[in-house]
Amino acid sequence: MVIRARLTARAFVVVDFVVAGAGPLLTESRHAGRRACRELRGLRDAPSGPYFARAVLAARWRSSLLLRYAMQLKRPQLRGFLEDRVSYEGAAFAQHVFNGTRPVILAAPHYGAAPVGFLAAFHRMRGRTTLNLFYDAEKTVPQLTALFEHGGVDANRLLGGFPGVIAAMRALTRNEWLVMMPDAFDDLAHTLAVPFYGRMLRVAPGTAFFALRTGAWIVPVYAAPMRRLGVHVTVGRPLDPHRFEGVDESQAIFLLTRALFASFEREIRRAPEHWHNWEVFPRVSTAVQPPGRLEDDSPLRLLKDLCESSPQLLQDVPELELLVK
Repeated sequence: MVIRARLTARAFVVVDFVVAGAGPLLTESRHAGRRACRELRGLRDAPSGPYFARAVLAARWRSSLLLRYAMQLKRPQLRGFLEDRVSYEGAAFAQHVFNGTRPVILAAPHYGAAPVGFLAAFHRMRGRTTLNLFYDAEKTVPQLTALFEHGGVDANRLLGGFPGVIAAMRALTRNEWLVMMPDAFDDLAHTLAVPFYGRMLRVAPGTAFFALRTGAWIVPVYAAPMRRLGVHVTVGRPLDPHRFEGVDESQAIFLLTRALFASFEREIRRAPEHWHNWEVFPRVSTAVQPPGRLEDDSPLRLLKDLCESSPQLLQDVPELELLVK
């Protein structure tokens, strides 16, 4: 295992050199960065260019190395990895959420090494309850189950469809934790559209639905591989569904989902190369016209100043972001 750790650590360091040297020789089908740039060509607010293409490929390779390495570790080794090779940001802001009085939904986009991020967040918050997995049920169950078991986590896989929904609701009513990735969906008919990167993105509303029905906190989690063997886990500010009490449920689902994806967008803009969905982004989103300027823009400037002085406004009324960007 020591040899494997050294080899993986060395591979992490040289990824950038390998991408620079071998990247131009790869076909587009093997180069995630070039595929992303091709699909994003012409989009007004999307990242692009050779540097972004190289960064995407390097990020994908590091995430794959990290996930494969973590899955091969035994319990003591994995716990040592979580203690020594994981840096955290924002965890203090969410500490009050993990007191066991309310259920928790850990939500992440398909970003970096997301499974390692979920495990690291659970480990950091000293979770003592059951973790329920509600995504990619048929594709990655054996590996992810092993990963969480090696991390000392009691993890359950929930079935898809209606039985999975019922199981998730019951788990949350028992104050357990639920893991979800709401930027993926199986049926376009069961999505809603929220602003994201200057477009309207189709997303799954299930995270907001579960939170509103059970009072569960939604905690965004992001896991970006570092240049050396390790991962940087960012724990976003928790979203409280109780803020939307008294609002029509369909509107509350939209507002809470919009707030969650506003959090996702802020983090992805910091390091866009780690998001795995750039290649499909144009196909699951639609363009929107930028707001026209008023002849007298003083009301708009006043609104912008108010939002800057009171950031909570953008969380309570996410649609304002379209006007003040």
